[in-house]
This record gives sequence, C-alpha cells and structure tokens, in this order.
Amino acid sequence: MSNNTTTTITLRSSDGEEFEVPKEVALMSVTIRNIIEDDWDGKNIPLYNVESGVLAKVIEYCKRHSPAIAAATNNEAMTEEELEAWDKYFVMNMDNHELFEVIMGTNYMVVQGLMDLACQRVADMVKDLSIEEVRVFFGVENDFTEEEEAEIRRQNEWAFK
Repeated sequence: MSNNTTTTITLRSSDGEEFEVPKEVALMSVTIRNIIEDDWDGKNIPLYNVESGVLAKVIEYCKRHSPAIAAATNNEAMTEEELEAWDKYFVMNMDNHELFEVIMGTNYMVVQGLMDLACQRVADMVKDLSIEEVRVFFGVENDFTEEEEAEIRRQNEWAFK
C-alpha cells in the first residue's frame, strides 16, 4: 500500500451509501481503527448503525480535525480558536433530531471529540430548563406519584439549589 496520505478507505452507511475517505480520517474512529487492525479484508467497511447523513457529518468533522489532511492539501491547520469557532457553528446548525443521531453515531464509531461536542450542545440546551421542561425536551413521561417525587426531591435537596 502507498503512504497514508494517499490511501483511501470506503465506508458504507446503514442505508447503503458509500463514502471514500482518506485513511487518516477513517482512523479517527476507534471502531474503524479496530476493524482495520483486526480483520479488515481491504473492502468497504460497513457501519450498520450509522445512516448516511450522520456519517457525512462525522466525516466532515474528522476531516476538519485532521492535521494530516491539512498537510496533504498544503493548507495550514486552523488555529485552536478558529477550530473552536468552527466546532460551535457545526453543532449549532444541527436540529435536535440530527444532533441526537450524531451522538448515537459517534458513540458507535467512537469519535470522542465530536461526541463530546454534541453532548455539550445538548447539555447547554437543557441546563436552564425546569424538570418538566427537560421531560418534554427528551420525551420522558413522569411516572412518579406526587409522594414519590416529593421524597426524591427531599433526598436530593442539594440538586435543586
């Protein structure tokens, strides 16, 4: 095989779309790295739990965060501040459904940076919500009786200050 900057790997999403990506980008996923190191047959790598829209987002993030890609294309890597601004813009422009799908996809693929970024976005969205608003946001039904809920609040008073 040639050097890593010219080697590409084909990733196949759960809905059958194929993405040819530089090896450095693919290796940013721990799951893909493990497949390549363990038993990869040199063909495409199926990602049964990641739909094409999510996979495209993960690839976009990984390309942006890959110093090898910047070097291979003779582009200077972004400064830390520029990358942070790009990251913020990247997750701010996802709707809730897409954001949750990215969290699930990055969890499956183990792309920790993007998972942390997306989870932080969700945390920021719910941090000032009441318990009822959080339940609505996540679609969680309150199945506690009034007495059970009062007891939980009493036991966890510190969390409600």
